[in-house]
Amino acid sequence: MRGLVGWNSRLAGSDLTRLACGLLLLVCGCGGSGASSRSSTPSVCHVKLPPRGVPAAAARPEPRAAFVAPRSTLVVNVDLPLAGLGPTLETKVPRRVAEERDHDIGIAGRLEYTVDRGAFTVRAVNDSIVVEAPLVAHARACAKGSCYASCDPEAKATAVVPLKLGADYKLRTSSVRVDITKGCTVKVAGGFVRIDVTPQIRAGLAQETGRIQAAIDKELPNLKPEATRLWNELGKPRSLPLGSCVVLSPEEITQGPASAAGDLAHLRFGLLARPELRVRCGEAPRAPSLPPLKDDAALTATSDVNLGIVLPPDVAARALEGATLEMASRTQVTKASGDPATGIELDLLGEACGAAGITAGSASWHDTATVSLANVEPIGGDAERFAAANVDVASFVKSIEGIGIALPLAPDALATALPELARGLSDATVSVDARIDESKPATAGLRGSEIVAVVHLRGAMTMRAK
Repeated sequence: MRGLVGWNSRLAGSDLTRLACGLLLLVCGCGGSGASSRSSTPSVCHVKLPPRGVPAAAARPEPRAAFVAPRSTLVVNVDLPLAGLGPTLETKVPRRVAEERDHDIGIAGRLEYTVDRGAFTVRAVNDSIVVEAPLVAHARACAKGSCYASCDPEAKATAVVPLKLGADYKLRTSSVRVDITKGCTVKVAGGFVRIDVTPQIRAGLAQETGRIQAAIDKELPNLKPEATRLWNELGKPRSLPLGSCVVLSPEEITQGPASAAGDLAHLRFGLLARPELRVRCGEAPRAPSLPPLKDDAALTATSDVNLGIVLPPDVAARALEGATLEMASRTQVTKASGDPATGIELDLLGEACGAAGITAGSASWHDTATVSLANVEPIGGDAERFAAANVDVASFVKSIEGIGIALPLAPDALATALPELARGLSDATVSVDARIDESKPATAGLRGSEIVAVVHLRGAMTMRAK
């Protein structure tokens, strides 16, 4: 367990930044046109658009609902050796388990006994940790100030710890039982009478099971302090060069089914989040307080991650500027400014000349490396101005929607880069492996004036404490 806590601490800090920095190495530019045609500026103005009746600013559209990327489940599979738990219990749990000095056994007098434990052994069975220790007792029958008979019964204490944290991020022992493996009989009256004192010893040990359970529980890991620290770290933006950052936006933590075999426990956790790579960082939402840990019996070993790549508001205008629009004849955008939500102002030269404005209701994937504006509309009365100049508005809109906006990284690059980056996080205490089974464009949209392109990643991450 402590291996798990230590790994979480590293991931929350510098290694998460290193991972994000590795992603940034894939950046080869952002905001350029991916699919548009760029040629020399047309020298002829065929049709001049009539002047606007009202200023373009007065015709801005009402704000649209913001695009929300699908939530991700980042699954972490943890292989945890149990060899360290036994020695820890050895140093923390007292060896004297039970002691009785004056127990009435009728005509045989009084019974006194001590019970000491042997070494702890720890093993994994199904979905639990089993902690066992032999118990060795020494019992004596005493009467009239002297002890006349003795025996050495034996027992075994077994504690079962489910591999399941509570909502408070703590492990707890579910049960402790003591089995007598060798009974105890004392001889009275020269051996003519035998008295089995095993029931008295069994009853005495039964009263001690609660103390044994409490002693073991006290040494089991309480992960809440580390979980709280990790949660707070994960909620912070991780700055990258050139003003970019990675934001995870965690929402919940779940635990999936656990399994165990021999001295190895297999744990599974899921971080429900909305991870983003922001080309310009801006202000990240404040993470809520650490939520209670939830159970998710259906949590698989494979992650489904929807990584949002957030482009800045001016990226669309920069992609449009200089692009050639294929209409009845070529028209070039000589200047572009603004953003797709409140409006992009265009200066046109070619088949149509003059000022025009557009807004976009959404965005979509253009190909595997670029996105484009979608649901494009002329601002205010600009559609009528196009019609008055006999310029086909539909062709104009289609041309705008056909211009690709380059992303800082392509989905197919992640499939090879992320596993290498994950292996680089290994150190002397933990090995980290990752695989990407699928990386493809998922969805896209507008969040205010920002374009958000979502890449769907399917794969797995496994950590093994050394």
